[in-house]
Amino acid sequence: MKKVYMCFHLFGMSLIGYSQTSPIPFVSISEPSPVCAAGNCIELTAEYSTLNSTTDYVVNSIPYAPVFPFSGGINLNNTADDIWSPSVNLPFSFNFYGINYDSILVGSNGVATFDQTNQSPGGYCNWNFTQSIPNTNFPIRNAIYGVYQDTNIQSPPITNPAVQNINYYVANIEPYRVFVINFNELPQYVCGTSVGLQTSQIVLYETTNVIEVYVGRRAACPNWNSGSGLIGVQNQAGTNAIFPQGRNTGTWSANEEAWRFTPNGAVLPTSFTWYRNGVMLPNSNSESFTVCPEGIDTYSLQMSVLNPNNAPLIFISNEVNTTVFPEPAFGEPMDTEICFNEISGYTVDLTDNNAILLNSLNSGDFEIAYYETLTDAENFSSNFISNPTSYVITSPTTIYAAIQEVTTSGCIYVKPFELILIPQIAPPTGPTFQTFELGQTLANLVIAGDNITWYDAPTGGNVLASDTVLVDNTTYYATQTISGCESNRSVSSNRLAITVSLSLGNNTFSAGSFRVYPNPFTDQLTVSSNETMRAFSVYNAIGQQVMESNSEMKQQQINTTALAKGVYFLRVNTENESATLKMIKN
Repeated sequence: MKKVYMCFHLFGMSLIGYSQTSPIPFVSISEPSPVCAAGNCIELTAEYSTLNSTTDYVVNSIPYAPVFPFSGGINLNNTADDIWSPSVNLPFSFNFYGINYDSILVGSNGVATFDQTNQSPGGYCNWNFTQSIPNTNFPIRNAIYGVYQDTNIQSPPITNPAVQNINYYVANIEPYRVFVINFNELPQYVCGTSVGLQTSQIVLYETTNVIEVYVGRRAACPNWNSGSGLIGVQNQAGTNAIFPQGRNTGTWSANEEAWRFTPNGAVLPTSFTWYRNGVMLPNSNSESFTVCPEGIDTYSLQMSVLNPNNAPLIFISNEVNTTVFPEPAFGEPMDTEICFNEISGYTVDLTDNNAILLNSLNSGDFEIAYYETLTDAENFSSNFISNPTSYVITSPTTIYAAIQEVTTSGCIYVKPFELILIPQIAPPTGPTFQTFELGQTLANLVIAGDNITWYDAPTGGNVLASDTVLVDNTTYYATQTISGCESNRSVSSNRLAITVSLSLGNNTFSAGSFRVYPNPFTDQLTVSSNETMRAFSVYNAIGQQVMESNSEMKQQQINTTALAKGVYFLRVNTENESATLKMIKN
């Protein structure tokens, strides 16, 4: 009984990512964000290659950089041409078009097949084809073509069988073994060496079921079999096939090119398990996982893939460490109150908070930017407020100061503060006509408001001191200031106008021909005049009219029972004069 011995070679192939340069699957954890305070949460994210079922494939060009040698394996019998190898047992199960295979046939014409029903181990390997794939009548199906053409491995024309041969071997270690088939420096049938020697390699990858074809050199023999050459894969039925563009059956030529056939069916079921300091974390079956470190912790990840070839495949990630950076001793920004101003608008310098925030910390260690949204601030995005020294206020708003530590951690700290827009302040209130005694000042006028300022004009004008002596028949203008905002901030005047007239003050008030008594009063007040009185009005301390009457008498008694205790002003008019009299009800 003839035995087939498989040669296991381990070459220097690094198990790097499943990428353009290597089909080895991987899982790793991306570099974690800094933890900028104990208990803060960050998201750890897995970077990994997915594995797909083999119900379909996709082909891509890859760099011509063969990892595995073109010699060193078991040589195919070169005493005859157009032959299959014996059935070669694969040391790993290989899934091809949805079916697991444990053995394969290697053909002398640049082809390998899993079909051992229609193709006979050690038997005839068909060379005669001109059809393109897919094709239900193709002579060899359920096959890998790389490059399928009529090469001649007999000696002669083979002159150096140690180099010019077809060989196959296994390399690498489980679960990343490969089965390599080499077609090395072979002449073509009929053309011999006249068009050059033909060299190519097929590589089958354990676990991923990826197939690669490396073409060192292929030149067509136009005088035989229409110069046919083919690179691709095809299922058993001949109904599904994948091939590189321009490499289906034809007379094409190529030098140093490579192709990867990657399974492109449904993604195989994948699960994840996260570990902290070697202890499995519950409920962690996710490619991203949120952790809230309190100190220096080490995290790792296990990825499990349900491979149709065998039991689930386990992949272990790298380890990443999380480090907690304590928050520097920042100050808290101050809220800012801004006075609404119809005259000159309203702006604020946000950078007034810079020194407060840094709180004597080294300014070179930090960058500060101001934002209108929390999300932008947390990401220190480019969408910052571009004019922080003259920020225009349109409504009360929250501003987010973002401070990034730039020398060590890269941590971003967000400190919100309020811009409080104080609405237009109303002017103070009081009787618009008032009397005074000689020597009295603005401070003696009755006015309700906070932080009163006096002016000599309805707009603009000069500020008057509160000890300014009152002048008869003069109008004075008053504003009030609340929370630092003066009522004098509108386009139109926002001042209270008070006109004053000279009077005498005692229990029996007399102003020219007028007398009012008693003063203070209780429930009744008497007003008399040398002339017939036409009308009188009573105002409270904030200037609201509370009583009025028309009269054609020289003396009038007024019932004041309805009035509350306080200061009142009585305005009396005759045909020739008028006066405002200050009264107090007990």
